[in-house]
Amino acid sequence: MRDSGYAGLGEEIQSYWDGRATSYSNGVRGELADDRGEAWRHVMTRETRNVLEAARLQGRKPRVLDLGCGPGFFTVLFTQMGCQVDAVDTSAEMLDRARMNLAAAAPEAEAAFHQGDIASLPFDDDTFDLAVSRNVTWLMREPEATYAEWLRVLRTGGKFLAFDANWYLYLADPELAAARRADMDGNVLEGWDEEAQATSQQEDWCEQIARDLPLTPVVRPTWDEETLRGLGAAVRIDEGIWRELWTPNEQSFYASSPMFMVEAVK
Repeated sequence: MRDSGYAGLGEEIQSYWDGRATSYSNGVRGELADDRGEAWRHVMTRETRNVLEAARLQGRKPRVLDLGCGPGFFTVLFTQMGCQVDAVDTSAEMLDRARMNLAAAAPEAEAAFHQGDIASLPFDDDTFDLAVSRNVTWLMREPEATYAEWLRVLRTGGKFLAFDANWYLYLADPELAAARRADMDGNVLEGWDEEAQATSQQEDWCEQIARDLPLTPVVRPTWDEETLRGLGAAVRIDEGIWRELWTPNEQSFYASSPMFMVEAVK
């Protein structure tokens, strides 16, 4: 897949997430161990039941693709649900944490880990029953082509679920930036201790990366729905999924950028 001049940015994104691997992994382990993990398990069981059961009715173990797997949050969840998981991430450090977290949470489980670009996947057409991502799509350097690539590797009738938010839209919208400051002023994000949080330098670095990404100034998920319909997918958007998956504290802290879910069926 062509890179359209984003090669240097891709290397910078990889470097950033290599540097965040330890802290981000600490946060994910906390999520998996408390009520947040249970909320995700409930939602993912509900949202994926049809495609996973369809695979099992065909006598197959469901195949799941964890896109931008980070420290393995979805990899852990879906191996525990009896699925065959392939996990892809650009960061070697994140993949190392994902392996360790899977070994700790599900010692008998197995997954295949691949270092690479989620915009150019090393899989044949029609391979997976389900693909999942969380807080990944805002990082896409060629978003329409990347969505087309995700659809390519799905079986007919398969789906992908992308959970994301307008994380950095505030960089292009002064009113949203003011609302974000008000949300966070005096508000402490619970469940993410110092060992699980980015440093101020890392936050500044991430903002700089976001300024160079094409989706940062785009209002979503309107864009996602229009783009995926144009690619021939059946699309369902849930803009209220944050109410099920975020704690009250997270809902308050991130009120200006609520998480949404994009479902695309091939």
